[in-house]
Amino acid sequence: MVTGVLAQREPEVVETEREAVERWHPAVRVLFRFGFVVVGVGMAGVWLLHALLRTFGLSQATVTEVAKWTALHPLTDWVGALIFDVPIDYAVTGSGDTAAKWAAVLTLLLVAVPVTAAWSVLDRRRPNYARLYEWFRLLLRISLASALLLYGMIKVLPTQMSFNLERLVEPFGHMSPMAVLWAQSSLSEPYEMALGAAEVVAALLLILPVTAGLGSVLAVIVSLQVLLMNLTFDVPVKLFALQLFLYAVVLAAPDIIRIIRAMLGRAVVARTSTPLLPTPRGNRILLAAQVLVGVWLLCATTVEAYEGWQTYGNARPKSPLYGIWNVTEFSVAGEQVPALVDFSESPLASGMPSATERFRRIIFDIPQGMTMQRLDDSLVSFPARIDTDQHTITLSKDTTHQWKLATFSYVQPQSDRLILEGTLGGKPVRMQLEQVDLSQYPAVSRGFHWVQATPYYR
Repeated sequence: MVTGVLAQREPEVVETEREAVERWHPAVRVLFRFGFVVVGVGMAGVWLLHALLRTFGLSQATVTEVAKWTALHPLTDWVGALIFDVPIDYAVTGSGDTAAKWAAVLTLLLVAVPVTAAWSVLDRRRPNYARLYEWFRLLLRISLASALLLYGMIKVLPTQMSFNLERLVEPFGHMSPMAVLWAQSSLSEPYEMALGAAEVVAALLLILPVTAGLGSVLAVIVSLQVLLMNLTFDVPVKLFALQLFLYAVVLAAPDIIRIIRAMLGRAVVARTSTPLLPTPRGNRILLAAQVLVGVWLLCATTVEAYEGWQTYGNARPKSPLYGIWNVTEFSVAGEQVPALVDFSESPLASGMPSATERFRRIIFDIPQGMTMQRLDDSLVSFPARIDTDQHTITLSKDTTHQWKLATFSYVQPQSDRLILEGTLGGKPVRMQLEQVDLSQYPAVSRGFHWVQATPYYR
């Protein structure tokens, strides 16, 4: 009789306990709603939308216009004017830390407050968001994977930190912290490729749920390294790097806790999760869709990285006059210009070359450009067009060469000698150049040594 009563009451007790476990604390539910709006929809969702649009071949202008509206364009303009007192410009500048980016984040946080409040009132009876939480994690996984694939592939195919010849002669103190980071990373392709490989592996592990835990822990490590480099070398992608680190921490938090428990010798139970869809067949289809998205992102980022590697990465074409050339003689209208000049009134300070400006070196790196190094070691670069048939060099203000600054003809009597003659600043100029042997720079000639008698530090 007693046994029968217990048998009847036991399911009720189990059901009560199950409901108690599944009911989230009200504060946790509010925090999740806010996080879903800000991190899920406003950050990860927007990034993934932009990434997919880019892989579909849409023009940069279209993607920029979409980005403008996903940044809550009218409200962000108002926040920028009212709080920051700056006009908001959505133009793509290569920086991720523009005033528009920061104003957009603040706008997102402000908008999320009333949205969360309304959601909390309308959905106050819901005990938990277990299934929506899994969808939230899926969104973070795919968004983080797409970003890591993009930044990883442009390192595996060295493009992000490409080697620039001018860094060999630019004084260390003249370089910005970001230039120092880029220069030291570009000097070792294996190092840059290893950094990218870690990001790519983390991204691929994030695609499948069965390996997502390991991928998220690896993503915490690589995203933390990127964040620290951006913060300490003043790289203007701090805001986005912080977002990626946040995604990785949210995804890895349950597994990190389990790792800590295991290291402390405590029992670790198998991790359970709520299925994304109510039926097994639906979940199998969703898993296949995740694999397809992962393959699509991998292929798209590989193609994009390869094109960049061939265009402006380390596999880019070199100038037909590639090298660093010392200016041994410089004359204007037949008169030698001494190697000492007054820089205070130099037109080059405003980017305009002058016939009386004596240069220390001329550097030819990429086919469409030329860099001059002044006697104070500062560098100035110009769009250039080198015609190997006519043996002419044209310097311009713009890449279309509509605004010409100088025209030279060149003669190369020996492989390491070059003579330039033409007009500069409206005056006839003649320069004799001598090519520098790049092996004299240990940065590129030192190489790798397993055995060293003493440290080579110079």
